[in-house]
Amino acid sequence: MPSKQKRNNRCAASGTEISRRDRIEKAAACPDPLIASLREKFGDLISVDPDRIPLLLLTAPPSLIRNVAEHVYLQLHGRYITCAAIDRGDEALPPSLRYLFSFDKERLLLCIGTDLDRSSPATVDSLTPVIPGANWSEREMKDMHGIIAGGHPDLRRLVLADDWPEGTYPLRSDFRFDHKPAPVSGAAPNLAPPPASTTLLPLGSFYGQKETTAYFNLFVYGERVVDVDYRGFYNHRGLEKMADSLLSYHHIPFIAERICACCGFSHSTCYCQAMESAARLEVPPRARFIRSALLELERLYSHSLWLASICSMEGLKHLFLKCCALQASILNLCQFLTGSRIIFGMNVIGGISRDIPTSSQSRLGSFLGAVEKDLAALMDGMPGEPSLFSHMKMISTLPRHDALRLCVSGPTARASGIAIDARVDHPYAAYDLLSVEPVCRGEGDNLARISVRVDEMNQSLKLMREIIDRMPEGAIRVKTVEIPPHTDCVSAVESPRGETVHYVLTGRNGRPRRWKIKSATFSNLQAVPVMLRGTNIADARMSISSIDPCFSCIEH
Repeated sequence: MPSKQKRNNRCAASGTEISRRDRIEKAAACPDPLIASLREKFGDLISVDPDRIPLLLLTAPPSLIRNVAEHVYLQLHGRYITCAAIDRGDEALPPSLRYLFSFDKERLLLCIGTDLDRSSPATVDSLTPVIPGANWSEREMKDMHGIIAGGHPDLRRLVLADDWPEGTYPLRSDFRFDHKPAPVSGAAPNLAPPPASTTLLPLGSFYGQKETTAYFNLFVYGERVVDVDYRGFYNHRGLEKMADSLLSYHHIPFIAERICACCGFSHSTCYCQAMESAARLEVPPRARFIRSALLELERLYSHSLWLASICSMEGLKHLFLKCCALQASILNLCQFLTGSRIIFGMNVIGGISRDIPTSSQSRLGSFLGAVEKDLAALMDGMPGEPSLFSHMKMISTLPRHDALRLCVSGPTARASGIAIDARVDHPYAAYDLLSVEPVCRGEGDNLARISVRVDEMNQSLKLMREIIDRMPEGAIRVKTVEIPPHTDCVSAVESPRGETVHYVLTGRNGRPRRWKIKSATFSNLQAVPVMLRGTNIADARMSISSIDPCFSCIEH
């Protein structure tokens, strides 16, 4: 008789193939109403490639982009993700755009492509008046590519430094990676004008040597916040430019994991999955399970670090020390699994670089037990701290309709009653075989956002136990990887802060033509003005921290 472990391994592997086959069949049936609706609206001007399901590719002329996006967003209820601009000047071709949308219930990703006209500056109709969540991506497009979103309500600089020279666009193909343009003297930040009868209260730092370089302009009346203007990106590192200039496909996972110490493995997983879809690779089941385990371990670490900062901010040193003990247990487990206290060097295109020995199963259980014990001690201490909740309940509410129109994701969205989670909506790694349910609240306040993260810590521990029990045997990577050129590929991963999306257009010479990174914080920060309006000044810092902004992720 086969052992129980072997039976479980065979069932897990078999279940993986059945689940993936079922998902592809279901996804293949879903686009028909979407395609029919688009063809009915726009006729032969729309071309669709259904061969890349669950990624749906659609092309349209630039004159129709706003109409198509409006139809997808308002009529088909697609959720806007981001826009990727592609400069093709080195090929004597006009720039191209890719607008990414998600159909969460249908488990589909939609990529709308268009080639712009040969004009200078290149222009396209803005989506922001229809989809407010497109605001920052269109401002970024202007900064980095010089493409103007016509009709955008606010095209001030977002990413480029204040003293960066006008007319110089770093993601164009004629801009060398190592070029450093001379700064413009006398430049000053172009901040938003204050509303009438308000006083400017700066919150944050202009100085690049600070750990988190973010500047929030609070416009206040008395003790209340009236509006907010954000200026950040002071430590932007140019990783997307590095990818198409210096790096190969196989270098990028090691750069992606260094985007952020708390969600770097999410970034490298997202990139690897995009490349695996381009190469039509089927990653071995064991590698998918290991990826899932490390992603949940990373979620635990990120949430515990965030909770420690919240407790420190409120002066709750005894809870802060409990968080530190929990982090130490998590880092010990991480070192046991990966050889490093931060998850580096594990992801490769086609799988995982390092296996978890079966002989270490008992030691793995003891490490996980230590994490569970420290988390339980932390949870026991939190309910008795009314001061911790005084800055949370009914403070800085983000209503559901505002969360939807601003396209927020992750715990910030789920705290406002939006049940989106990439692990469920776009299953990856081994999540199609695991018991994952989005953790939601409906209040949308600071307490709801914090409660979602605390509950997710318990969920991550349960998922790790399930992953260990169901881990199949077998290979951990596909060694032969052939990536075709000129292929659009997209991947979504539920990082600790929300949905991380990587878009890659494959190129020649073994490197991407375009690598676009969209982190959850890029979307979630756009909701801060809505959250803070009407909030007391004293609660502003806690409210901003409640979304757990990662400035490292957006300053890639």
